[in-house]
Amino acid sequence: MFQKPKGTEDFYPEEQAVKNRLFEVFRKLCWKYGFSEVETPAFENIDLLTKKSGEEIKDQIFLFKRRTEKEEMGLRFDLTVPVARMFLQKQKELPKPVKWFYTTRMWRYERPQAGRLREFYQMGVEMFGSAYPEADAEVINLAVDTLRALGLTERDFFVKINNRKLLEGLLLKFVDEKKIEAIVKIIDKRAKVKEDEFNNLLVETGIPLKDISKIKKILSADTIEKIEELEKNAIAKEGFEELKKIYNLIDSRFVKIDLSTARGLAYYTGTVFEIFDTKQELRSICGGGRYDNLVELFGGQPTPSTGFAMGLVTLLLLLDKKKLVPEVSLAPDYYVAIVSENIVPQAMKIVAGLRKKYSVETDFLRRNLSKQISYASTIKARNLVVIGENEIKSGKVKVKDLATGNEEEKPISEL
Repeated sequence: MFQKPKGTEDFYPEEQAVKNRLFEVFRKLCWKYGFSEVETPAFENIDLLTKKSGEEIKDQIFLFKRRTEKEEMGLRFDLTVPVARMFLQKQKELPKPVKWFYTTRMWRYERPQAGRLREFYQMGVEMFGSAYPEADAEVINLAVDTLRALGLTERDFFVKINNRKLLEGLLLKFVDEKKIEAIVKIIDKRAKVKEDEFNNLLVETGIPLKDISKIKKILSADTIEKIEELEKNAIAKEGFEELKKIYNLIDSRFVKIDLSTARGLAYYTGTVFEIFDTKQELRSICGGGRYDNLVELFGGQPTPSTGFAMGLVTLLLLLDKKKLVPEVSLAPDYYVAIVSENIVPQAMKIVAGLRKKYSVETDFLRRNLSKQISYASTIKARNLVVIGENEIKSGKVKVKDLATGNEEEKPISEL
């Protein structure tokens, strides 16, 4: 028997309905926040996908087999890069800021594990054109409001927030600028590795033990007041001012400052954030931040930008733990039982009339009446209508509420 590909999910009707419900909640909130929905091709030119995502991403891209030496494509692993490319194509004519959102699937070639698949869905937003803290606060608030709309509270999740300028500026006091990117990536992994492994990773980059303690002291500053006390160069001061302004524009009940939050992708330039369950038993539910150089890197005009992506897999794991997975019903409003073959044409006209307002199921297996009624109960139809020759002649049918057992006679014309 064939199995689904490793690291993918099948969505049977119930699972698909839940996914659609989550997307519906997100879409409504995006509309309230003034974002418009977009979609990009599933694959992009490999040069675009790898231009500013860091070397490590190359091994995680599903590549298309070459048919010519001139063309190499890969499946998208996130939507920030493709959406930035999309924005670039109409940059001059679009009124700013441009606020776009998406609900779609991505692919990464990596080892599947809990909360991480090779094919996965994300909900996300990108905002192009604003360098002000209000823009960063806008996307963070939207992410928080999405989780709150699904029934989650400050007891269930929190936002880790940081600023790459602040972190990198603090590190530059004793770390060579050429090593900053490598050090930041190690810092971003700190919560995922043991302390000894964290130390060893830093040592491997050439950081002496005495400076590792300095790095840890920086990372321990988890409030505005503690960061105020740190000695800062011009870059760190700029990042700190940005962080403070954004912090004051978001709900402090949900937010924690964490200087080890750095986001692994190389295109982030300023404020970054990740959302976790409060016990941090799961992977990151959502992550994002500011990327002010990406559009320019692709050949466009300098454009400050910010956004986030929220993974469906981890979100559903959290909702399941909290017993908040949306309840969905696939039950039809009516089941029309057809008593005999010779009245099928008239019965199907009644079905078509009902479908102008309701969801309706009927028999396609030529079953007897008792089996049809049993099937209507199995699929949890709300109402049952039995149509036979007598009903056709009289122009009246009995509508039975299958939950209460109550019956009501109605003219067929009123259905």
